[in-house]
Amino acid sequence: MPGYMPTDEDIAAMVHELEQKDPENANPIYARQMLIRMKLMYRELGRIDEKLLYEEMESFKTESTENDNHRQAS
Repeated sequence: MPGYMPTDEDIAAMVHELEQKDPENANPIYARQMLIRMKLMYRELGRIDEKLLYEEMESFKTESTENDNHRQAS
């Protein structure tokens, strides 16, 4: 996808997340591909159903906040 290149920091964060949820695929190559695919998916979702895109983004914010709170409590 022209214009979007995950940074080393983005990739490292995704590898860390994968280590928790999908250890078999926790490597930089897979993480980079996943980040690009997610970007493309959200772009396409916005073209198909903008309301659904916003609902998904809100759901992600809620999950992210819950995960952050859980990590802080540990």
